[in-house]
Amino acid sequence: MIHDRLHAGRLLAEKLASIIKGKDCIVLAIPRGGVIVGDAIARELGLPLDVIISKKITPPDYPEYAIGAITYDDIIHFGDDWNRYSSDPKFRQEIIKKKNEVMRQIMTYRGNTEYNFENKTVILTDDGIATGSTVCAILKWLEQKNVTDIILATPVIPYITHEIIKQFGITIVAIEIPQEFTSVGQFYRKFDQIPDQIVVNILSKYRKSI
Repeated sequence: MIHDRLHAGRLLAEKLASIIKGKDCIVLAIPRGGVIVGDAIARELGLPLDVIISKKITPPDYPEYAIGAITYDDIIHFGDDWNRYSSDPKFRQEIIKKKNEVMRQIMTYRGNTEYNFENKTVILTDDGIATGSTVCAILKWLEQKNVTDIILATPVIPYITHEIIKQFGITIVAIEIPQEFTSVGQFYRKFDQIPDQIVVNILSKYRKSI
């Protein structure tokens, strides 16, 4: 059992320390909870912290069912059931809506979409992964950024999702890889909602180092 997101970040930092030795790294967190984890990793390992966002794309009548995900610049991860729903006349509006939400959050958290990861090892982190749709979209996005290496560091990832993401050929560092999985929160003693302002405050400490 993980106590909270800070505890998760410290545990991941211990696992990452030997893996990243001698590498030029940056921690890239997925808000909101991932920023708490990422901040702990960055502080423990003396690394810069930045943020990236993608949003799940869901069928118009099934708002909880992710069939893909999108980034601010139209990088899309297509899930297994994408073609089943993509012909729905409302579907285009869903894509536009989610892209706008991504852009709004990025502007709130970092003020621009200028990223430079050239020749860096990116440690992508969140407070846990379920289906992996948003992470897959971000991994596709990172593949276009001339990074040296990608490490996915997450406290919790179900075994089936772990096997899917392994196909990207990246290093995955996790605390829990359960065969049986209901939700990320079941692996935490404390799993509170994180307000936007806390994320903004954390990221502001790192602005000069990015």
